[in-house]
Order: sequence, then C-alpha cells, then structure tokens
Amino acid sequence: MMLKKYISLVGLGAVGTPLTDLLFKEYGDDFALLSSREFLGQLEGININGRQIEPKIFCSKEELDKPIGVIFICVKNYHLTGVYDLLKNMIDCDTVIVPLQNGLYSYDFFVKNFPENCVIEGFAKGPNTKILPNNHFVYEKTGVFHIGTSYAEKRDKTLGVYELMKKANVPCYYDENIKKEIWKKLMLNVAGNAITALTGLDYSWFADFPEAQELCVDVMKEYAIVAKTQNVIIDEFDIESVIKYYLSFNVSKKTSMLEDVLNCRQTENDFIAGYIVDLAKKEKIATPKTDVLYELMKIKERVYLKYSNKTSEQNS
Repeated sequence: MMLKKYISLVGLGAVGTPLTDLLFKEYGDDFALLSSREFLGQLEGININGRQIEPKIFCSKEELDKPIGVIFICVKNYHLTGVYDLLKNMIDCDTVIVPLQNGLYSYDFFVKNFPENCVIEGFAKGPNTKILPNNHFVYEKTGVFHIGTSYAEKRDKTLGVYELMKKANVPCYYDENIKKEIWKKLMLNVAGNAITALTGLDYSWFADFPEAQELCVDVMKEYAIVAKTQNVIIDEFDIESVIKYYLSFNVSKKTSMLEDVLNCRQTENDFIAGYIVDLAKKEKIATPKTDVLYELMKIKERVYLKYSNKTSEQNS
C-alpha cells in the first residue's frame, strides 16, 4: 500500500547512510532523499554495502507528487542553514522534523526556524559508516537511534515516527526521558571526540590506553557540573556507562571528528565541546580540561584546513 506522504531524509553520511538503507528497503518509492542541486551529483548512483540503490531524489517542492510527512535530518550541524534554505519551500506545517545531530544545537535551530512544525528530539549512536569514492558507502554497524519528546502534545507524532522506524527494522528506542539521553550522548562526544581526533585513537583500541580513559572521565566530571545547571543529573553510573561503551567495540569505530580530521574536513568542535565551554562560562563554572581539548582541536583544524591545500600544491 502506498503511503499518502513521503518519508524523507537529508544528509547521506555516517548517520544517514544506514538509515537510508533500511528505510528504502521497507518503503521503496514512498521514501525520498532531499538535496540541493549543488549536492545532487553526490546522490546519483548510490551504492551501499555493495548494493546499488535508486531512491527518489527531490530538490524542490515542484518536483513532489505528494507531501513530505517526515524528514530525518542527518547533516552536520554547520550545514543546518543550508538545510533550512532547502526545506523552507519544500515542507508544510504538518511535516514532522527529526534532527539527529550530535549535541543540543540542532533541535533548538529547527524549533526556532519552523515554529509551526512538530520537531522531535533524537540522536544516533554507534554507526561506523565509511564513505568511499564514487558514491559508495559501507557500514558494518547500523548504530542505534533514539527519539522522544519532552512535550506531551508531541507524543503521538513521536510514537508514530518510532513505529515507522521499527517497521523498517531500524534499531531504535523511544526514550521517555529523551532530554537526559541527549545530554548523555553529548557527554560521550565531548569526552571522546576531541581525544580521538587529536590522538588518532580508534574505539577498538581504547582498552589499551588507560590514559585516554582517565582523561575522558575527568572531562565527563566537568561536564556533569555544567549539566546540573540545566537540571540534568549526570551521575557516576552514567560516566561509567560511557567508558564501557568506548570499550565495547571489537570492530573498527572512529568518531565522526576523527574521520573529519583524517579527511581534512571541518569538524563539529564548536557545536560539541564549544557548546559546553560557552555554557560553562555563562554559568561561571571552571572546565579546564574541556577548555584545553577544545582549543587544541580548534588549532588542529585550523592548521589542516589552512595548510593542507598549500602543501598539496607545493608537492604537485
């Protein structure tokens, strides 16, 4: 049976790839990718885990033959302005928006810019997608998706999205306390991303580096103090669970920030550690180890973004 509205997604990367794979398998022509014309070439001839897939791709509202019911947002935080420009003329007020970015910024962004829409809180944890040349994508671990809402009036629509994900065999949870879970996920990113990006550590190597584990714990303790000012309680069990998560990988898993560094791309440092550093300053809380990791990551990113092209030109 054909659906009356499209299930759609924007952002075919680490998070969007396995989600696209599963949603397209289940919903076929009722699933669509959305893209600006600028990035359209990156979505043609998609191959995921050795299988060629051909989902519908739309760049404008005029191309749609039915409305968009749900849109999963899987781009990096720094691309959200571009997504706004794409969606403002493609969706209507009944479209449910599901941002799955790291951190807290994206949810607030969509609530502010699409005040008439139902925006659901969510995140993804653990996909290990590799992006290869010629629009080839490979992943071993789908990761786990978490969605929920802090508002009773959004519960029915949130549960509807949860059910459509479950129907497509997407590993997902409906979290009654999604705010706490998002803060816990951001803690994992704040503690782990810069450390792995600066050192090159793969999570599957983490057990061999107790120094990295200790530094992560110290950063999470700083984070917990900041979280408390936002009425979020992070306890020792939460911190221990993050370390156990780091140690659980027996296959290769690089953080998104490490992947960005290895590929000389912009990182989400400002939206992850930077968000907590700014909030700590506002609340007059000292976060010395988080501050150092944040500043070191800024320097590292500036170096390779500024000098990698110059080095390549000199060696050519």
